[in-house]
Amino acid sequence: MKPNDQNEIIELNVGGFNYTTSRTTILSYPDSMLCRMISGQIPTATDTNKRIFIDRDGPIFRHILNFLRDKTLNIPENFSEYAQLRQEADFYQIEPIVAHLDYLFPDKFNSKASLNQSMTSLTPAVVNESPGTKDMYFTIISKLHQGTLETLIGSIRIISTINFLEPKSKKFINCLVNPNGSNQSAQLKNLDIFVCEFKFMHEEKMISCKPCGANGKSLDPNLMSLLQTVFRLAKRLGISIGYWEEIFYLGLESAAPNREQFCSILAEKTNAKLLSSCVCDRRGSFEDTNNCSLVERWHINEIVSNN
Repeated sequence: MKPNDQNEIIELNVGGFNYTTSRTTILSYPDSMLCRMISGQIPTATDTNKRIFIDRDGPIFRHILNFLRDKTLNIPENFSEYAQLRQEADFYQIEPIVAHLDYLFPDKFNSKASLNQSMTSLTPAVVNESPGTKDMYFTIISKLHQGTLETLIGSIRIISTINFLEPKSKKFINCLVNPNGSNQSAQLKNLDIFVCEFKFMHEEKMISCKPCGANGKSLDPNLMSLLQTVFRLAKRLGISIGYWEEIFYLGLESAAPNREQFCSILAEKTNAKLLSSCVCDRRGSFEDTNNCSLVERWHINEIVSNN
């Protein structure tokens, strides 16, 4: 059987619990962490029986897998581990489960609601424009204890400050923030108000970028032509894009910077100011330090392009 056969049987060992499914089921959410594990984009271990090993909660994975099969979340009446289920869905990046649980239990996951509020309350990236000056607001989310940079939400121009981009990714970003030619310049003139969600994938030396419109909440229909222009340029320069063309990936020459490194870069290239910060606590227990995130709101009124 060919490795990429959609009907291929996949055997998984999740925390000591064995599961069998099809590649088609896993690929039903192509942007998920689980899909990237199965497709080989993320290196995985195997057990003695050649099953793909994932060191996560085995019993809870049953509900994740059933959702991928049925596209519905069917939970037994006596089920009580909603916090753990949400944490696992968050790890596998199955957003519909996370959103559904947030809707059912707004008080239980109010810290996540606060995080979402921080993410979606972004004002337009450009507030006023004068020669050489652009006001930009953006949000940085990082692991509180490890200092690992997780997510950045703001203008694509912010990414131009990163020195670690591989050459073709750097060229792509430079083409976006410094468009050449009258046609391309006209098409990309609104790029600075186009808010994107950048996720730093440290293990893969990659940043994923999902454009989310001018208000940081939903895709603005008026900017659809701009989005198409961005993805056409990405294809032309050999930048990897997602299956549904809703996301593109920027390669890094080295590991993604942590929060301290990134803030140092901002200090060197901009006059960025920290406006506010808060801690988003999603721990299942006091000892669990992996699920505390630091959410910071920043402002820049001048930026030096990374040519």
